[in-house]
Amino acid sequence: MAALNYVGSRRSKLLFAGGVYAALIALTAAFLFPLLWIIGLSLKTRLQVFANPPLFVWWPTWENYAAVFGRADFPQAFINSLLVSSGAVSLSLLVGVPAAYAFARFPFFGRNFLFFGLLAMRMLPPIAVLVPMYVLFSKIGLTTTRSSVILAYSTFSLPLVVWIMRGFFEDLPRELEESAWVDGASRYQAFFYVVLPLIRPGLVAASILCLQLAWNDFLFSAVLTNNATRTLPVLMAAFSGGDTGVDWGGMTASGVLVILPVIVFSFLAQRHLVAGLSSGAVKG
Repeated sequence: MAALNYVGSRRSKLLFAGGVYAALIALTAAFLFPLLWIIGLSLKTRLQVFANPPLFVWWPTWENYAAVFGRADFPQAFINSLLVSSGAVSLSLLVGVPAAYAFARFPFFGRNFLFFGLLAMRMLPPIAVLVPMYVLFSKIGLTTTRSSVILAYSTFSLPLVVWIMRGFFEDLPRELEESAWVDGASRYQAFFYVVLPLIRPGLVAASILCLQLAWNDFLFSAVLTNNATRTLPVLMAAFSGGDTGVDWGGMTASGVLVILPVIVFSFLAQRHLVAGLSSGAVKG
């Protein structure tokens, strides 16, 4: 009887594990299907894109990628995206990390109200602040510049950085800083040489999230830039017009090129990203 119970228990465990793996494979396929479909369209000719029924087996072509790289404005748009994204991430970290440290370490009147007010700014839809920002940048002469887009992105990235990093600072024992003070370090030295190295996973996680926000945004860049300062998402919109209709091959090829740098960066920083997003989830 015990042997039969063992066999039945083992069989039920195997069936449960098989069901879990099947569900995970189905979910992975559902999430990857749009990406694989876009990659497939980027490797088709115009006739193959509009084939009915759709072609699932074909000889891939690289002419769409050659056409995208052959555009005179593609290198400039890539440089603009790189400068704007790195500037927004740097500015958000430069301001947000000390602000998060102040929220975590210094008790002051209205701290929680100010913190939730900062988060409320993050919850606003971007279109709600676009017109005021455009008027403000017009008054100070920043319209159609990269600086205006950097400031606009930082407006929404900064609350995210403060929210993420405040939890890291609160989980970090104060005794570490106090030990550095006893050894003769100032508060600034303790912050830079003791605290910051210990919260590196949080910095990486916040950087990746801010990078995704700035790199993929279309709305602010479409309104606040011109042909010389537009970013890659705005350049993608150029493939949706013309006398021949939407250039699906060029649009999907440019889309793959847009998401590729973020995917590579996220993959390289995967270890720090997972540690940063899961830190503090379990407290002992």
